[in-house]
Amino acid sequence: MHDIATQPGKRMDAEHYDPVVMGNNMRLKALGVTLVPLSDLADVHLPGIFTRIWAQDTEYGVPYINATDLMSYFVFGVPAQERYLSRASNVKMNSLIIRKEMILITCSGTIGRVFDVPTALDGWAGTHDMVRIIPHQPELKGFLRAYLASDFAQVQILSHTHGGQIDHVTGDQVASCLVPQFDAESILRISKLADQADQMRSGSVLFMNDALSELSEIIDHGG
Repeated sequence: MHDIATQPGKRMDAEHYDPVVMGNNMRLKALGVTLVPLSDLADVHLPGIFTRIWAQDTEYGVPYINATDLMSYFVFGVPAQERYLSRASNVKMNSLIIRKEMILITCSGTIGRVFDVPTALDGWAGTHDMVRIIPHQPELKGFLRAYLASDFAQVQILSHTHGGQIDHVTGDQVASCLVPQFDAESILRISKLADQADQMRSGSVLFMNDALSELSEIIDHGG
């Protein structure tokens, strides 16, 4: 009852007090380090819902990607489908553009998937169903990327799940995720490992692109 009365959201649903959620929070607090909300370390932004108008190519539109496309890209080297968001769409296009320095988190349907923005997709328009996170300090990106994918962050984010037919979390709820302030050496070490993983992943995507291109060439020329 004390937890219900003192926590900011005054959430009454049982999932918010899942033993796993509360246990992980207790483990974080037991570390003896300062816990700060993600919003203290990064700009967190979620675009609003808008009506999409599609264009045929880049002359009239901006390449568009959603979470399914991103998952396909990291596996096969290409988005699930090729689409262009018309510049005539009634939306502030700049709020949709994804950049290399961002971390993306899905916030509708399948919640909590964490993505980096590869160089090849820098400048694309992204779905409004992904929270954009820009670390205040570039060297924090790898650490935050790894932490947000960890159980400690995931249970915090998923505990905010709400919605009738489709699950959602808001940008503010993602921004409230508590992040432990480890020593600088540990943070940089984790960031370096995460950055290495991203570079290896990007390299594998390039190899897959080469494999797909060679396969298409063989088929087009009949062997």
